Amino acid sequence: MPRPSDFHSRQFKHTIFVRIQEAIEEARKAGENPISLHVGDTWYDLPKELETPLDSEPWNTRLSRYGNTQGDSELRKRLLQKVQRVNHLPASSPSEIQITFGATGALFLAMQRLLDDGDEVLSLSPQWTIFRVVANEAGAHMVEVPFFDKLSDNPTGDILEWIEPCVTEKTRAIYFNSPNNPTGVMLNPGQIQALAEFAKQHDLWVLSDEAYEDFVWTDIDYLSIGSLPNMFERTISVFSFSKSYAAAGLRLGYIVAPNGVIAALNPTHVGVGYEPNRPSQVQGIRGLEHTQYITLSLQVAYREGLQAAVDNMSVPYLRPDGSFYLFLDLRDRWTGLTDEEKLQRMISAGVILSPGEHFGRDYDGWARFCYTSEPPAIIAEAARRASNL
Repeated sequence: MPRPSDFHSRQFKHTIFVRIQEAIEEARKAGENPISLHVGDTWYDLPKELETPLDSEPWNTRLSRYGNTQGDSELRKRLLQKVQRVNHLPASSPSEIQITFGATGALFLAMQRLLDDGDEVLSLSPQWTIFRVVANEAGAHMVEVPFFDKLSDNPTGDILEWIEPCVTEKTRAIYFNSPNNPTGVMLNPGQIQALAEFAKQHDLWVLSDEAYEDFVWTDIDYLSIGSLPNMFERTISVFSFSKSYAAAGLRLGYIVAPNGVIAALNPTHVGVGYEPNRPSQVQGIRGLEHTQYITLSLQVAYREGLQAAVDNMSVPYLRPDGSFYLFLDLRDRWTGLTDEEKLQRMISAGVILSPGEHFGRDYDGWARFCYTSEPPAIIAEAARRASNL
């Protein structure tokens, strides 16, 4: 067990993203203006609907007091209606919902409580960069399964042939995010059904990250895996207000799962922060009241950003079915370069992206381009600059 003296010389282990931000600040001090697209963010301000009171808000009272550790009942009641209507999940009670500190907090709760130290979770790769951090902190071992680039190249391929070789006696869960961050590639209903049968065959938990459920740019039908027969009991369905409501700063997410699972997850949530932020939950309720308007506005703007990117992009990328990203193939010019060398090239070109190897060990030479971080006109210029990387 570490002692206090063991931490005297410990320093922050800065990630490439910290170094990127430092380089951006240095460039701006020198009079340069690189376009920063390395964070999966939005150029929208928080929608005014989230800050405007509804005609009646009986839940928006005594916010100085503690609330329900699962989340305020009004928010969970409305979310239950949403997941029944939109996601077709067989949840039957608000007790099957846990409000969390963003989707990040939701995934941490799931791995902390449902997996033991050393258990393996298969991650369909490339994956969201923070997932590795979440898995490590929960004591789980993340096993990367190269997947979404293969799916883009071979949309009708046998996906289970790509996954089965990675299963071991320690495998306890599978994680996927569709539409995917960082590639924008999306699983179709048949592939979701195949993953469901795979999970049942191997008796696995399924961590279904549905942060981009509202941002699908193709005619592929969106399907929540927890809605399939005999899947609700083994699926941790994770959702977020960050993307659907342009509200990452609220740190508001939620899990939908059976009562027994929520009962297992809730004590860890209590231990980390006791209860979700109550003012954020009030804003979440307002957002749900205006969901159609807010999400449609975002969809229109982000489609314009995507079109601006593809119209001006001169480097290859994976087909974007949804999400906020293009995954650029820069292997002919980036493979083998250090992070620092890539960063200097980005500064020189005037556009900052996320290097691909931070989304998976097999993706050196790739880069994530976020086309929602800036308005479409700036995205068009960023795409032109990307040709000089």
